[in-house]
Amino acid sequence: MLKIVICDDRKEDRDSMYQYVQQFCQERMLQAEIKVFDHPDAMICSCEKIRPHIYILDIVMPMVNGIQAARELRWNQPDAQIIFATSEESFALESFDVNPINYILKPVKREKLFETLSLAIKRISLEEENTVTIKVKGGYRTLHMDDIMYMDYRNHVVSYHLLSGETISTSTLRIGFAEYLKQHYSEEDFVLCHESVAVGIRAIDKLTKTEIMVRNREILPVSKSRYALVSEKYMNYRFR
Repeated sequence: MLKIVICDDRKEDRDSMYQYVQQFCQERMLQAEIKVFDHPDAMICSCEKIRPHIYILDIVMPMVNGIQAARELRWNQPDAQIIFATSEESFALESFDVNPINYILKPVKREKLFETLSLAIKRISLEEENTVTIKVKGGYRTLHMDDIMYMDYRNHVVSYHLLSGETISTSTLRIGFAEYLKQHYSEEDFVLCHESVAVGIRAIDKLTKTEIMVRNREILPVSKSRYALVSEKYMNYRFR
């Protein structure tokens, strides 16, 4: 499911952009969820959980402009595709520090927007959306990697703690936790922050020398011996 967000404080521009995006998805037979916001604050708060693939942002908006909003989004979603659609040419140079895919001047031309959306989609691998299938009691469960905040290991069972607050546990394992992680995950996905806790690198919102806050606001411990590695993995992900 392709997730696209539009944020513009002008209703006529929001409505026009929404119609264009709908047309684009219909013509290309793309299944998409399109959300529209009239203020960046509401968008940022909502998108912490839904994590859209594509953002189409106006720049000149009250209180928080589109570039400031994009910087905030980039912190949590370095892979998101950002498109600026604005009536102001003067922000073009400033906008490039958030690595937008394009900067389109209003009134937005349908062809220009469609070309930009096509380019954005080429950079999104929806077909290979990151999932993992784990063995649970009575069968299997497929989880989206972005939904996994962290895992912990107790009594030979790995428990997956999800963004929703749900916890999913594996069947009893015959191997240790470190070996389980090595067999099933890349070092770019999870890192051991404690002997029995592995945090999702993409789930980290805040890191200190003693603890981690993940996206659902849970707090995890960081052992002194593991802080350097956790910090390195986190910074590599944020600033790649």
